[in-house]
Amino acid sequence: MRNDVYNNRYHVPVISSPNPANETMMRDSVNIYVMINNEFIGHVGLVIGNGEDALLYDPAGSYTGCKNNQCEDGSYTLRGSGDFFQYPDFNWDDYLSYQLWDGDDIVIIEFVIPREQAEHITKLIYELGGANALFCATRITHVLKLSGGVFSNLDTPIYIRSPWELKKQLLDIYFPERGGIISGAY
Repeated sequence: MRNDVYNNRYHVPVISSPNPANETMMRDSVNIYVMINNEFIGHVGLVIGNGEDALLYDPAGSYTGCKNNQCEDGSYTLRGSGDFFQYPDFNWDDYLSYQLWDGDDIVIIEFVIPREQAEHITKLIYELGGANALFCATRITHVLKLSGGVFSNLDTPIYIRSPWELKKQLLDIYFPERGGIISGAY
């Protein structure tokens, strides 16, 4: 099984940098992906890496890694305490299928960052662990901001961050002059 976000079965859009030349000049880079579900109260997940090296951070989520993998056998499956999953316990099609239960207002935003920063994000994930209910976007904002780099200027929420506000701030990194929209598709 391939674990490829660009070839997901559900055609969830992936927003990439409008300046890919900048990323090709980066040595030893890692792709990270922020999945934002804007349905109802919403949800945010973070994936570091590609393919079999991917790590899903799903703080305050209820994904178990079993939706399409048929490992639940009709019984309740407990999540790990850290809210993270490594491949093959996570794959894009299964995770997106789970998120699409709420509706189809889902987008993935890709960033290419230095490996050192990706390793720092992974370390933060292991140190901070999960989050309380409704604090997924707040926790991911915190992890990204602490990692530095392009995320240094993310606003720190006073109490709680909504998924749609995090989406806006992440899109502003790529499109600061967009005036709130990219196109009707996003």
